[in-house]
Amino acid sequence: MDELTGITVLEADGERLGPFVHRQVTAVDEAVAEAGAVLIRGAAAEGVGDFQQALDGLGFKPLEYTERSTPRSEVGDGVFTSTEYPAREVIPQHCESSYAGAWPGRLAFFCATPAATGGATPIADVARVLEDIPDEVVRAVETRGLRYVRNYGSGVGLDWREAFQTDSPAEVARFCAAGGLEWEWLEDDRLRTVRRAPATVAHPRTGRRVWFNHLVLFHQSSLPQGLRGDLVALFGEGGLPNDVLFGDGSPIPDETVAAVRTAFERRAQRFGWHRHDLLLIDNMRWSHGREAFTGERRVLVSMSDLITRADLPQPVLPG
Repeated sequence: MDELTGITVLEADGERLGPFVHRQVTAVDEAVAEAGAVLIRGAAAEGVGDFQQALDGLGFKPLEYTERSTPRSEVGDGVFTSTEYPAREVIPQHCESSYAGAWPGRLAFFCATPAATGGATPIADVARVLEDIPDEVVRAVETRGLRYVRNYGSGVGLDWREAFQTDSPAEVARFCAAGGLEWEWLEDDRLRTVRRAPATVAHPRTGRRVWFNHLVLFHQSSLPQGLRGDLVALFGEGGLPNDVLFGDGSPIPDETVAAVRTAFERRAQRFGWHRHDLLLIDNMRWSHGREAFTGERRVLVSMSDLITRADLPQPVLPG
């Protein structure tokens, strides 16, 4: 799909991004409350400063990026590059930090430089994705839960210092203990963490049950087949940088994840970035991903409105 359906698009008609957002903040807030996302297009901007001015107008209080899972660079106060994976790689649909104990409620994406080809940021309504996942898959993951296993310091993926933004093991231990994250220090300065979490949650404002997890992105089946085999041979089944299992530690079959991936593909909406586009999304209503691309794509992101698992109502499960 080449356009966003049911999502408000506000045309700035060349007005400076910051003043436009300040003037239209009520319309933006109402659009996000109703649809969970709004795209601002056609604004004039010069870079990070204009993006930050727009964030101020939106009431953003930018969050730090902690318990990281991907490499990023901070280019302004609370403004980061989008994931710095090679251009040839596709990033599967996910809700930001849904593997963690806390995550942003809102995300803002700003296109400083569109790709020459590709590079879209498809999004998907995670309540509708849930509707499209086979009942037996939903029952399995809701009944058994998910177990995220992450290994840091192997030379593949993130080092624990980058992931937790500290060089202090004691500080890492404090973070893990406070956030309900199990941790284990291994030989050769390596760290393993484990988090048990549900696959679905209730949206804190609407109470609607949504698919909110990193199953597709962290599962081994999302790795290229040759790379998957090489990593398992090198580190063993329990040593991959990121993995997700059932809550009891048993593997999740590839076909289970394939069914979820198909639901995301059915619901994903895409649009081509225009220079200075600003996309604001509710991180618990819409997932996002990234297409492969060519050229010098530069999309910036900021995160706000911290939500913890303790903030969530209990989802109403089907009878």
